[in-house]
Amino acid sequence: MRPRLGAAVLAAVTAATALVAVSGPPSRATPSHAAHAAPRLALASVTNTGFVTRSGTHLLLNGHRFRFTGVNIYNANSRNNCWYTLGSGSALSQSLSQVRRGQEVFRAWFFQSEATRNGVRDWSAFDHTLAAAKAAGLRVIPVLVNQWGQCETWKNYADGYKSESWYRSGYRLKPTSPGMPNTYRRWVRQVVTRYRNNPTIMAWQMVNEAEDKTRYGGGCSSTAPASLRSFAADISGLIKSIDKRHLVSIGTIGTGQCGSSGSAYKTLHALPKVDLCEYHDYQPGAMPGDRWNGLATRLAQCAALHKPLFVGESGIRTSGSLSPVQRAAIVGRKLTAQMTAGVVGELLWDWRNAAHGGTADAGYEIGPADPALAVLAAH
Repeated sequence: MRPRLGAAVLAAVTAATALVAVSGPPSRATPSHAAHAAPRLALASVTNTGFVTRSGTHLLLNGHRFRFTGVNIYNANSRNNCWYTLGSGSALSQSLSQVRRGQEVFRAWFFQSEATRNGVRDWSAFDHTLAAAKAAGLRVIPVLVNQWGQCETWKNYADGYKSESWYRSGYRLKPTSPGMPNTYRRWVRQVVTRYRNNPTIMAWQMVNEAEDKTRYGGGCSSTAPASLRSFAADISGLIKSIDKRHLVSIGTIGTGQCGSSGSAYKTLHALPKVDLCEYHDYQPGAMPGDRWNGLATRLAQCAALHKPLFVGESGIRTSGSLSPVQRAAIVGRKLTAQMTAGVVGELLWDWRNAAHGGTADAGYEIGPADPALAVLAAH
């Protein structure tokens, strides 16, 4: 359930709103500005490969510190099978040009269903997305399956939900969704093999919002952490056996879900083939969460593992009592606080182009000229 923001929050962001309005964002010469603005790190050997790498809790691009902002464009590969079409034609390139000023990276679904037509593999949407991103100078985080089942040919949430039994064995034994030719594990092998040499990909992400309840709407078993960790160890090892250059992310929400609650989050991300920690933030506060599952705790856990953490989804819902300008002020406070604390990247939820409504009057959607884009550019 996404939180609704009210009058108390609005009072807290008045000063931040004024700051955004008065000062405005600095200009950004290129989409990779964050990679080149920071000082060059003292590395024994630096190669300009174009691949994003990591050094301890930092990301690097060609030897420079890389810190990113952007938006989720989850339907980038859609051909009218996951919201509106961006997977062909000029609509995606147009969207990237409109959001580009505040973006180095976007996150998108790369599900098997989006690369399959009539049971046969069709890579054209993925090729189209990666080509558009490259032309815009951006990088992509491909997400390889959905915890919840949307955009995967399932009829309802319950059928598409990935339970603990899926994490234990189902990902090896069953197609990712109805009508798909491959199991999840075979799908990972296939998509990673195809794009392993493409530096436009920033990092592979195993699952969107991985968790392993006993069933949809069910509880957490005592074996949930071990089941999720075994799955992540297998898939991260598989990816790295094929592709040694791209980073790997599990895809956790990070706020106390089955399999990664409390200290289990650190144990899960301690896996040697996992490069990135992730957190999803749908709370109004600048540093969300409690001392067991809050962002500050996750940053401390990942720092102890010498791994970077990014916020893969940061969502604030506009409403009758919260305008897009006021939302942008909250976004600014979050970005400042979280990046100062050590977050390496922030991706807002989510993009919607002008033809399909643009910025929402009451919702999460961010469209062309949304004031939040200027805030992203300022960070």
